[in-house]
Amino acid sequence: MVSPLLILSLGLVNSSSVEQCAYPGGQCWELKMQKCKGSQNWTLHGLWPEWGNGCEGPDFDMNALRDIRQDLQSKWPSCPEYGESEDEFWRHEWQKHGTCSGLNELNYFQTALRLHDQFAGQCSSERSICQVCFSKDLQSQESCPSQLGSVSEVIV
Repeated sequence: MVSPLLILSLGLVNSSSVEQCAYPGGQCWELKMQKCKGSQNWTLHGLWPEWGNGCEGPDFDMNALRDIRQDLQSKWPSCPEYGESEDEFWRHEWQKHGTCSGLNELNYFQTALRLHDQFAGQCSSERSICQVCFSKDLQSQESCPSQLGSVSEVIV
């Protein structure tokens, strides 16, 4: 039996039957991946809870991520063309998006890394941006606000 998530990611379901993730204010997540200039590897740009930005929450603590720092460096680097350090990039992602996620800092970054591992291989090699959207509980895939580069169109 083919899983519903696989069917959605392969684009085998009429898009009108798939929930639409909305920004701003949607009760959904957007996982955005990118290829840094000169690279063919998909890296994380962010995992964004579409229901809020810049929420109140704990300050960024690099020490909380020490056990996953190597994974972050390989899968969530700051692209050199953006001119900011990895620590600055991760701080920005935590302060703008992670604080709204309802997850603690470590779980937020681990969740993004896990989703990257699960979906990066399905992104189109012809594009430099790939997005995948999910329900708030991360249990089902939704169509993204802009389908450009989304996994649902990758294999169709």
